[in-house]
Amino acid sequence: MIIKRKIQSLLKYNDVFSTPFEILKFRRVYRDTNGKSDSLVSLRVKEAKFPLFCRPSTTDSQVLWDTFSHKYHLPPFTLDKNATIVDLGANAGYTMAHFAHLYPSSHIYGVEMNLENFLLAKKNLSPLEKQCKIIHAAIWFENGQVSYSGDAEWGYSIVRDNIENKSVQIKVDAKTIDSIFEENNLKIVDYLKMDIEGAEKLVLQNPQKWIHCVKSMKIEVHPPATLEECEKILTAHGFRCYQDKTSTLPTIVAVRQSS
Repeated sequence: MIIKRKIQSLLKYNDVFSTPFEILKFRRVYRDTNGKSDSLVSLRVKEAKFPLFCRPSTTDSQVLWDTFSHKYHLPPFTLDKNATIVDLGANAGYTMAHFAHLYPSSHIYGVEMNLENFLLAKKNLSPLEKQCKIIHAAIWFENGQVSYSGDAEWGYSIVRDNIENKSVQIKVDAKTIDSIFEENNLKIVDYLKMDIEGAEKLVLQNPQKWIHCVKSMKIEVHPPATLEECEKILTAHGFRCYQDKTSTLPTIVAVRQSS
């Protein structure tokens, strides 16, 4: 049984990484718990055009593995090669790099609120700057400025109650999805991925114009939002909704119904 599991594990690694050497590098950075290092680790994966970088002793390696092994971020159906894709909560840019590989003529727009994640995403996407645009901002229901906090690179969330929350908070400019669409002249969006750690509740309650421009989306749902609330709102705006059973976290898929 142990040998069988090891073989299965190696086969999964082989599905993601281009060489045994890259597998070893990934395993090393994945197991690194010695504290953050200033040096980045570059990794070549099969489904990305260029090497991608990870920060040791962060959640980067787990996010990279989830992206290229589990592929939770993918749309519910194959998009056209020249699709327009929006990635809200782009983290280190791995999902955008994967979209660029799968849809080589697509235009991809990502938004990330944490500065360190944004800068890493910008580095990871620099060879794809003609195809991918990464924006430093928080997605919110109104334009302005918000505070956020968190203890891991993949889980920063906006803080609304500044009195009760004692954790370290960081301020960042906030934009509505309408503002993102208007600033980038997005009239039709084929697929929108949303992973904004709880902000989806207020964002979806105030959908304004953008929701009518989107053909399909996948939303990772976090408290205080619920799947039922999200489905009710999206159904009212012409989407057919169902829960994504492949994801380990509550996730709703929404596809616009033909009129």
